[in-house]
Amino acid sequence: MYLGIDPGRNKSGWALVNADGELCASGIFRTVDAPEFFRAAACGTFQSLERFIIEKTAQWPESWPEPQVLLGDGTGKEPLLALAQSATFRVKLVPEGGTTLEARSLYWRLHPPRGLWMLVPTKLRVPRRDVDDLAAWAIVLRSLRKKQREKERDW
Repeated sequence: MYLGIDPGRNKSGWALVNADGELCASGIFRTVDAPEFFRAAACGTFQSLERFIIEKTAQWPESWPEPQVLLGDGTGKEPLLALAQSATFRVKLVPEGGTTLEARSLYWRLHPPRGLWMLVPTKLRVPRRDVDDLAAWAIVLRSLRKKQREKERDW
């Protein structure tokens, strides 16, 4: 399991993702609530994170082993890095440039447009909510793709 985090000054997105890159759950927490979020994530159960969830898929595990935390290396990472490490998570910094655009594509994959919206090009559609959580998913996907490329290169 991977816990991706897209840090920000006022709010941060998170995504719990399995080893295949499939989203299990995601959400957004206010940066001031970060200590509570990391305590909840350390519990490793659905109930502990329920308050923070926006998206949840059918593949939601009842519990999970301690996830690898993949933290975006952008604005606001320092306090989140310290909190994650104090909660004994293994943390890896991941470049997060361009993840907001990836997050928009992920939003439309989860919530396909209907009716006339299908005629509007994807790049012109604006999601109906903040997508910081999906940017966190994009951070995990980016890391998994890099790991896959490195594995292929080693062959």
